[in-house]
Amino acid sequence: MLRKIGMLAAFITAVPAIAQSSPAVRVPPEIGAAYARLGKAMMAHDANGVRAVWAEDFVVNAPNNMVLHRDEVIAAMERDFLDYRDFRKRISFVGEKPEVTVVMGYDTMVPTKGPGAGKQVMRPFTDIWTNRAGTWQLIARQATIAAAR
Repeated sequence: MLRKIGMLAAFITAVPAIAQSSPAVRVPPEIGAAYARLGKAMMAHDANGVRAVWAEDFVVNAPNNMVLHRDEVIAAMERDFLDYRDFRKRISFVGEKPEVTVVMGYDTMVPTKGPGAGKQVMRPFTDIWTNRAGTWQLIARQATIAAAR
């Protein structure tokens, strides 16, 4: 379990104060707002705020090929294992489907703890959002560490 928690710091989502998308990419306002709520909650270590954005069945496929569930990630956040500085999200693709919206891009950040602490990390991601009962929730995420400097 400690290994699992230690690895979380390298690949869990947070959302920056600064999000950019290419000029041709339109992020639906509801998803942009959900990213903002999630970022604020992650930075404040607000478990209930994260739960409001991540679906109960949220999963993340991590770079070490571990599939982690929402409660595992929130437990690590509550234990103060997840902390970043200079976090930026760059969105390069948004695909809207009838039941889901797919968002792809990459994050750059400097983890303050865990693997890569103190180094800038680039992490391509794919996020899957769905609208449940009128609220956009993140149901799945894949994030891979592509480079650390």
